[in-house]
Amino acid sequence: MRFNPFNKVAFRFWQTALPLVLIPVAELTLMLCLCQTWFIVSSVLIGGLLGAYLARRAGVRCWIELNRLLDRGETPTVPALNGVLILLAAMLLILPGLLTSLIGLVLFFPLTRSFLTSYIVLRFNARRLHTRNRDTPSPPTIIDI
Repeated sequence: MRFNPFNKVAFRFWQTALPLVLIPVAELTLMLCLCQTWFIVSSVLIGGLLGAYLARRAGVRCWIELNRLLDRGETPTVPALNGVLILLAAMLLILPGLLTSLIGLVLFFPLTRSFLTSYIVLRFNARRLHTRNRDTPSPPTIIDI
């Protein structure tokens, strides 16, 4: 069996593996360009502490909102997605590196989180409708005499 880099499985592999390789390379390049040891160490320490603090603070707010919507019987789609994005932002802030810390810090702002949340919901709905229209059989034709 030959390897075809353009089939769907290989494309998804590269779509996942490439950022995992390129992000550390970008981080190392940025740190070597700055080449100030005290700046790198202090930014990593401050980023980790800030990530832990903001994750706790924003996570508690998100948890309260999630429980409030569940108590009213509503579906908490947006607060749940906000919770996932807060967790991702905290993980990016805790990871050592300037680029990941910057991306994590941007994810903590409610404005950018709301844009990203609406984009994810729109993409999910579009994919769901596309999949539903493609996979569902057409209704049978009924002739009533």
